[in-house]
Parts: sequence; C-alpha cells; structure tokens
Amino acid sequence: MNQTHEIEYAALLMRSRWKLIEAVWLLHGIFVKPEEGFGLKMENFFSNTIVEQYDSSLEIGRLPETFLNQMLGWDITEVIHTIRISDWKELPKNWQKTIEIHKSISCFWNLLNAKADIKKCEVCYIDENGRWYALAPESMWNAEYLLAFAQEAGIETTWLVDEIKKHRSVPIKNAIVAA
Repeated sequence: MNQTHEIEYAALLMRSRWKLIEAVWLLHGIFVKPEEGFGLKMENFFSNTIVEQYDSSLEIGRLPETFLNQMLGWDITEVIHTIRISDWKELPKNWQKTIEIHKSISCFWNLLNAKADIKKCEVCYIDENGRWYALAPESMWNAEYLLAFAQEAGIETTWLVDEIKKHRSVPIKNAIVAA
C-alpha cells in the first residue's frame, strides 16, 4: 500500500461520517479514492438524467428505483481509484464490471434506498437545481449507522470494525504508524 492511500484509509476509518461512495465499497472490502473529476462526473449525471415523476409515496430523500439503477450503472471507472483492502492491490479500471461485486453493491445500495433511516444521512448532496439526495454517492452518512445497517443486511463487517478500533485507539497523528 502506498503511503498516501494508507493515510487516506486511516483518515476514513477515523471519521464519524462516510460518503456513500466510500462506505458502500468499503463494506465490500474495497477502498475507493474519488479523483478530482468525480464530483463533476456525478453532477453531470444528476443534471442530465431525466428523473421520472417522483412517486409521492417515496420518503423525501429516497430515489425512484429507475433513477437509482441509472446512477449505479453510470460509468465512474475513470474518476475513482479502487484498491482491494485484503492485499492493497489497485484494481484495474474495468474490474467493476465483474458481475458478482456489481450485483452486491447494487443490492446494498437498493436496500439502503428502500430501508435505511434517511435521518442518518447527515449531509445530503444538493444538485445545481437545489434538489437534495440522501442516497447520492457524495451524501454523508453516520458511519456507525452504516456499519450496523450492513451487519443487519448480512454483510460481514467484523474485519472492518476491528480495523476501525485499531485506528481509533491511537491518537490521530499516530494512527498511520499503528497500521
């Protein structure tokens, strides 16, 4: 693992809020580092994707299923670095097309959209038109809540909880040394 990724990974684990783009992949054993162009890429998606009429039965902040699936299908491979945590190998840009991981990520994001407590989204993503999204990749959620939600969904998180405890048990400036 290169030192920059090591520092960023430790900082992520010590935060009390996680962006969904970081959290969903992290819960699947992948450290994601969005590049500078990620925000612009997502803004283009939110600005240019036709949103069907919102179902009034949807809680504010939730996404219509079609829109969510379009978002999950949006190609972001060129604007993120993905590193497998188990061996700290950077994954090739096309690895996300792997059916198994794509299905698992998509399933979890859909589950969040359907069942997560929207109030645990602490910082919503707001597009250029002023519409806010609790389940956008840049939205920030309470990390403890996301861990508990993943555990309830049957995702193995023991390894991640151990990693968090290891990094949080030392002063922030020394967290990298402990890793």
